Amino acid sequence: MLKIFPVLVIMVVGLVSAVWRGGAAIAEIFTTATLADFNSGAVSGKLDKAVFDAIPRSPRLDGLAAGLQYSLLHDAGLQVWAGCSEWLYSIEELRADRHDAENLRARARMFPLLVRALLEHNILLLVLPVPDKAEQVENQLCGANADRSRWRSQLWSDATASVERLEIDVKDKWPQPGYFRTDTHWNNQGAEFAAKAVARAIEARLGPGSDRVVLRTGPDRERLGDLARMAGLAEAPRGLAPALERELELKADVERSGSLLDEPSSPSVILAGSSFSLNSGFLDYLQVSLSREIGQLSQAGGGFAGALLELVQRRQAVLASTKAVIWEFPMRSLTAPLTADERAFLDQLPDSR
Repeated sequence: MLKIFPVLVIMVVGLVSAVWRGGAAIAEIFTTATLADFNSGAVSGKLDKAVFDAIPRSPRLDGLAAGLQYSLLHDAGLQVWAGCSEWLYSIEELRADRHDAENLRARARMFPLLVRALLEHNILLLVLPVPDKAEQVENQLCGANADRSRWRSQLWSDATASVERLEIDVKDKWPQPGYFRTDTHWNNQGAEFAAKAVARAIEARLGPGSDRVVLRTGPDRERLGDLARMAGLAEAPRGLAPALERELELKADVERSGSLLDEPSSPSVILAGSSFSLNSGFLDYLQVSLSREIGQLSQAGGGFAGALLELVQRRQAVLASTKAVIWEFPMRSLTAPLTADERAFLDQLPDSR
């Protein structure tokens, strides 16, 4: 009860403030309303709008409310699960929806066709499924488990068992924790581990690269995690929100092989992934490990196949000079609602309904 009291105080103060600020509008509603307005519910709707319009808008006040909710009730909102020791997780990884299996099986129908689209160009395809943070750092969930992540992995494995592909499994020997506490993405440690696993698989088939790649590091910097932002904690007082994390600043400088008079060639290795491929230095670690320049086509919010569909459907000219494609996608994206591009791709299949 004591934990709830400060939140109730804020709610009451906010309501009183809204009524005070919107008093004139509320009074006008009552003085002009007719009996028919009361009977139809029109008055109730107008009151709701008047109160909502009168609520003071303040990021700092919203941050204070979110911080109190998090620190006192251990509640991070509808999109984020608050685990132990300031660990935050995406609800996407934990919750179940009745369309999950349907969405995953739809993507399982896409999978062999996308694999074949690259193999037909004699391109080496490496599939990199990114495991859920909930599964890899399950010991900090506190009050929840990663059963949904394991269910998703097993269903995907069963649905695509007949598709031959070179898949990079980074779940085994994963460096703990490998993910940021307040972000959905892996940290520098996890990104480097995944990059080296991919690089070993490519080198085993294409041989070592010949570019000179130097990894330059800057000072580490504060990072406000995307999950903290989703929970409304970006503006919360620091004492009411998880501590900020640190991230190493990285940049890979690529010096291509050949003389200065040679025409620069397009990268022969393409990275077509999601925001995981855009974060934590994954691309930089990968280029250093491979001694190759890599073409970055990944998309923030690319989900399962956003970047790959862009490559095989609208960037086919790039495929002519490509030797290998790294297709990275988060496992949680397998059960997300289908995108417009994915639906359009499925509609072209012969057995589409």
